[in-house]
Amino acid sequence: MFSRRPQGSVLGPLLFSLYTSPISTIANSHQVSQQQYADDTQLYVALLPANYSQDISALESCLNSLRIWFCENGMALNPTKSVAILFGTPKRLKSFSGLKSCNVAGTDIQLSDKVKILGATLDSSLTMEPHTKALSSSCFYHIRSFKQIRSSLDDGMAVSVASALVSSRLDQVNSILYGAASKHINRLQRVQNALARVVTYQRPYTSPLSSTALLQNLHWLPIEWRVHFKLATLAYKALHTGQPPYLSELLQHYEPTRTLRSSSSSQLSVPRHNLEFGSRAFRISAPKIWNLLPASIRNSPSIPTFRRHLKTHYFQSAYANP
Repeated sequence: MFSRRPQGSVLGPLLFSLYTSPISTIANSHQVSQQQYADDTQLYVALLPANYSQDISALESCLNSLRIWFCENGMALNPTKSVAILFGTPKRLKSFSGLKSCNVAGTDIQLSDKVKILGATLDSSLTMEPHTKALSSSCFYHIRSFKQIRSSLDDGMAVSVASALVSSRLDQVNSILYGAASKHINRLQRVQNALARVVTYQRPYTSPLSSTALLQNLHWLPIEWRVHFKLATLAYKALHTGQPPYLSELLQHYEPTRTLRSSSSSQLSVPRHNLEFGSRAFRISAPKIWNLLPASIRNSPSIPTFRRHLKTHYFQSAYANP
């Protein structure tokens, strides 16, 4: 995947997106996929070991066409602010050992081991280790700062500040953590446990209450269940609003070959996959989580109602065996 940010524009994010809308046309003409978030554009292609050089040539040709378009429209494609990365399983990445760089506007950009996209740090094997480490470090910094002012806040204000400073960070783009190794989930769980102890004035190793009991008293879902909550919510929004389109088009209602009771249960079709790596994709993880929900929750009439019943359901499941 290649990510780049054009330079020289003084337009706001919305106007800039409209102004640069021809980028998608150029990318499509080269059979290159594209995503754009304000002034940050990502181009990507799927590679096969047998003929990856052809796909890389198509990507580089697309980049050259974009460079020309930028120049003609008073902008510049800056190679120094461009990042290239190759995603895949460790075994598959070895098949591309000869691929070391990507040419951007006449400059060879070396493949990076990780890239930061919308607040998420993605490594080439998508282990999420760099992301959880960076997130943990950031959260503990804010927890230490929060601890200094905790005595000046009442309990209600403390919960609000904790949610704004730390919980919001734990929830940001947390859907990408589905299927990640337990050690990475546990790293973030330790962050949440520490935050709960500061909020409730409990000292580690001396409190009569366990971390689980503290979370339960605060009515906080553990990290793993918050990941499930985010995926289920995204699935509900995609199914009922069609937004965002790049997610809604990945979900298909389950249609059995013959009439069954499940025909009217609002279940989703789970695509087949061969690797555990692939099971973490939204088109597979979201239907799996969605189908496990009670029909009464799946058929909620509105997003607030869905979220309320979903949290109650997950809260009871998370703390069923204290």
